[in-house]
Amino acid sequence: MKDLFFLLFVTFYTSTYSQNSSWELFSNEDITPLEVNESGIYRVGNITLDVVWDNKLSHSENIGYYGGIKSTTIFKENQEIQVIHDLEDNIGLGSLNFSFFDYNLDGYLDFTIPINYRWKAYYIFNPQVDKFEHREDWDYLRIQKIDKKAKLILSQPDGIEDNRRVYRIEGLMLIEQ
Repeated sequence: MKDLFFLLFVTFYTSTYSQNSSWELFSNEDITPLEVNESGIYRVGNITLDVVWDNKLSHSENIGYYGGIKSTTIFKENQEIQVIHDLEDNIGLGSLNFSFFDYNLDGYLDFTIPINYRWKAYYIFNPQVDKFEHREDWDYLRIQKIDKKAKLILSQPDGIEDNRRVYRIEGLMLIEQ
């Protein structure tokens, strides 16, 4: 009887705790992918990219020539806000895969591009200067969960549970907790 009571208590406590938790799996979020492999106009939300693709942007002894974006002019609500040059296809796939999401939870769309097969470079929109900034302090995050209310990110950079880190988002910065 004690075992049954204990089992019921644990089940009740676990379900109650998980219902009150504001952590959400990041994989369930609405992330907008965009694959770019040629020059053209690409739109995501209120952001427009005018891309100039260059198949010979970079060269490697192992791969040969591989491409990337020679320049991308970024428009927000049809107004040019900036130009970013030389975004390389570091993986050598013949395309650059953007992921658009409000990563710092401030209401503005941000984006990532791959650094390599595993890691991403984060470009966070800074409304004070009306531009995307490459935030190196965000690079190498592997976001597992987010808490939108508390503006927290749970990252598991090496895929090892003991290596989890919690970061609080303050504007464009990450503060390790």
